[in-house]
Amino acid sequence: MNIKKSIISILLFCCCFFIISAQNTSIETPAITAPPAKLKLDPFYKKYMDANGIPVVSSWRVPDAALIKAWEIVYFMTKDLPKEVLKSMIKNDARMAVMARYEGTTDLPEQKELANDTTINWDVRARGLGGDLNAPLSSCAEENLLCYQIDKYHAEDITIHEFSHGIHLLGIAPSDKTFNDKLQKLMDNAIAQGKYENTYAKTDIYEYWAEAVQDWFNVNAEVPETDGKHNWVNTREDLKKYDPNLYELVSQYFSEFKTSPSCHAAENKYLGD
Repeated sequence: MNIKKSIISILLFCCCFFIISAQNTSIETPAITAPPAKLKLDPFYKKYMDANGIPVVSSWRVPDAALIKAWEIVYFMTKDLPKEVLKSMIKNDARMAVMARYEGTTDLPEQKELANDTTINWDVRARGLGGDLNAPLSSCAEENLLCYQIDKYHAEDITIHEFSHGIHLLGIAPSDKTFNDKLQKLMDNAIAQGKYENTYAKTDIYEYWAEAVQDWFNVNAEVPETDGKHNWVNTREDLKKYDPNLYELVSQYFSEFKTSPSCHAAENKYLGD
C-alpha cells in the first residue's frame, strides 16, 4: 500500500513539474548567421536572425547583444499577432534592421536615398523608421536597444514604435481594409474630446497607433505637461483610462504580459531631465 502511495506521489510530482516547466519554458534564442541568400539582401548586411519569419539584420558593426535584443522585441511583438497579420507581413517582406551606434539612417541600403533629401538631415532626425508597402524595412538603433546613456530617446523604446508601423502598414491594413477607417474614427473621436493636444499622437492615424502600441508595451515616455511629443500617458493602464476605445483596438493584436524584453520598461520618464 505504501509503495502504491509512493508511486502515485511520484507520478503526481512529475506531472506537476512538467506543467510548471512547460509554463516557464523560455524560447531559445536562434544563432546569429549570415543572411540567407534567398533574402537577396545588400552585402552591407552581415548578421541575421529570424523572428517568427521576420528577418532581423545588421552590419558587422552592430554588437551581437543589440541584434539579439532587436530579435527579442520583434519576436515578442509578433508571437501573438493574428495569423493573417503575420502572414501578410511576411508576404510583404517585413524586416527589421539595426543601426550600429556610429551608423546613420542613410547607411542602411534601403534608406540611403534619404541622403538626397535637402530639406532634412535624416541621419540627425531619425534613429529608426517604420516600414510600409513601398519601403518594408523598419529600423532601430543599438543605443536605444541597449539603453546607452548617449541615447537621445533614452526614455522610450523606438524599436517598438517603429516596428508597430511595420505591423500596421505591412500586416494589419493589408489584411483588413477597414482598419484605417476604424482608426481614423477613433482618433477623430478622441480629438473631439480634447485629447492628445500638443502630442505626437495627434499627427495622424499612423502616429496615433504607434504611440498607443508603445503605451501597450509600457515603453512610452512620460512628461508632467505636454511638450509637443508626450503627455502623462505612457503605459497600458494609462491608455486604458485615457483612450479606452483605442486600448480595445490595440488589445485585438497584442496580448497582455507581465515582463518585457525592452530595457525601457522601467526607465521611461523624462521627469527631471
